[in-house]
Amino acid sequence: MTDPEECDRTILLIDGSHVDRLRSKLGRPLDLVKLRDFFGTESTPAQAFYYRDARDIDEHHRLQRFFDWLERHGIEMRGSKDFAEPWYQRERYGSNLIQLAIDAVDAAHDGAALVIVAGDAKLIPLFKRLEDMDVPVTLVSSRAVPASIAPPPPLIDLAEDFIDINEDERFFLAQD
Repeated sequence: MTDPEECDRTILLIDGSHVDRLRSKLGRPLDLVKLRDFFGTESTPAQAFYYRDARDIDEHHRLQRFFDWLERHGIEMRGSKDFAEPWYQRERYGSNLIQLAIDAVDAAHDGAALVIVAGDAKLIPLFKRLEDMDVPVTLVSSRAVPASIAPPPPLIDLAEDFIDINEDERFFLAQD
């Protein structure tokens, strides 16, 4: 794959459902700002996108403070906003991965290195496509969680780099 240093910028794509599951199983919240800043430089900060669909208007209201926090910290929230429509019915988990995959391919075409915080086997075709495009991808997740949450070995193998966050304290919020 292309050397990440040769890319003109880095895009951080965060599967919000995966982050929720990691926090639950590891007992610690990720520091998304530190994670974003780690992959950027002073002259070219990394862009970060957080993908999270709300099941309904009530869940959206429960998450609103967090969505506001993301916005204040320069992390763009992406996900369906159609939950109030009468026709809206979505799969509970995985629908946000479609938008994440589209954005990943678009960013790859634009010359970006990618950092993806995720662990779903549904992303294997995306990682294969990015490998075919010679796009460097760093996968961020953990093997220290149940297999239903941990990234499958083929996903890890397709990534240029894998960061197991459970082994890297700097990506967690400081505990009081």
